[in-house]
Amino acid sequence: MIEKVVINVGGQTFVTKRSTLQRYPDTKLANISETCEHFDITTEVYYFDRNPLIFQSVLDYYRTGKLHFLSNICVEQIRDELQFWEISTIDLGPCCWKYFYTVDSDLKTCNVIDKHFFQKQCFLYSSKSSLTNVKSKILNVLENPRSSTFALAWQLFYLSVVCLAIIVSVIQSFELTRGNMKEIRNVTSEEDVKERLTDHDNWIGVVTHVCNVIFTLETSLRLATCPSKFDFFRSFLNIVDIMSVFGYFAHIIVGAFPDSSEFFFIFSYALVILRGFRFFRLERFIEGLRIMLLSIKQSKKMLFLLILILLISSIIFGITMHILEMDGDFTDPTSSFYWAIITMTTIGYGDVYPKTKCGQILASVCATFGLFLLSMPIAVVANTFTDLYKRYCEHQCHLLHQKKHTLYNNDRTELIPIKY
Repeated sequence: MIEKVVINVGGQTFVTKRSTLQRYPDTKLANISETCEHFDITTEVYYFDRNPLIFQSVLDYYRTGKLHFLSNICVEQIRDELQFWEISTIDLGPCCWKYFYTVDSDLKTCNVIDKHFFQKQCFLYSSKSSLTNVKSKILNVLENPRSSTFALAWQLFYLSVVCLAIIVSVIQSFELTRGNMKEIRNVTSEEDVKERLTDHDNWIGVVTHVCNVIFTLETSLRLATCPSKFDFFRSFLNIVDIMSVFGYFAHIIVGAFPDSSEFFFIFSYALVILRGFRFFRLERFIEGLRIMLLSIKQSKKMLFLLILILLISSIIFGITMHILEMDGDFTDPTSSFYWAIITMTTIGYGDVYPKTKCGQILASVCATFGLFLLSMPIAVVANTFTDLYKRYCEHQCHLLHQKKHTLYNNDRTELIPIKY
């Protein structure tokens, strides 16, 4: 068998020894012979119609035992070539790891952007019938504002109702804080709260009822037409909608019983206030808001780690401060934990503070640790947001060039009359 091996890859000739190729017997080049389909008997050359630039790195791997690639070649193309040559990436040099594996996170980000922004929503039902067609049309109107003009008009109307409901809630909160009502009406504090929370005889009550009826119908329709109830209840905004509707009816039921406690009145009214979260429906129109929510979702592991470290640190600093300042404001562990969280988050209300030298030193350490603690996850979320926004802009530019190319091809084949 000839020791010298001549390989032609993409028109470029490479010469090596057969013993060099035999160093890795499980690869494609180690098993080539004069009987394989790539060998030309007349020229005694092995022909491969592959990328010659990548093959230079492949051949160097056989020579040196180290796998390195040029950074100006697409990683996906390199992976296709390695799969063809049957070479594993186990021996990839550490200097190429960042270049080689960063593309995985980039592709993941591109898939997330494509899924949430550029893929058309498709609602899959278990069976096909006239009823499912009606459900699909209703759900498209309720969930996809870009599906039709009527869907866009409905979304604008729905958001207007949300704004109106929140404005009414703000006005009603001013009614709840009137200080002179207790003096004018000779009632107790609990009776005063109940009376003001259940006062729907004016225009505020009418508008509140109308808005909540619209919210109830919209939530019921989305729940009834959703093909997967499990996916429906996985959405945070859907849960908020259901709790808000439940709170509205609970508020009416509790208001019908004058003997109910003040706690149930306030709790049911707090559930109604959850309708303010419906403002996040604006993410269907504002891409920046949707990217912000996506960046928070993509960084959930880091945020969970932040909460965990914050809780552990607050326990350590709180217990220590409770021991040092037991005779002062830190008489119980609860106030100590509260102080630790407020200090580490750099809020510092000043209602509870240490008075001894040791307590002040510990407070300084706690505040400094909080600065370092908060800076790291915030930077991660900010980088995630920047990465998502850049990928979104790149995806948009690519689609714009595709549309221009399509319009250019259509203009060459068909003349479109100009209307003046």
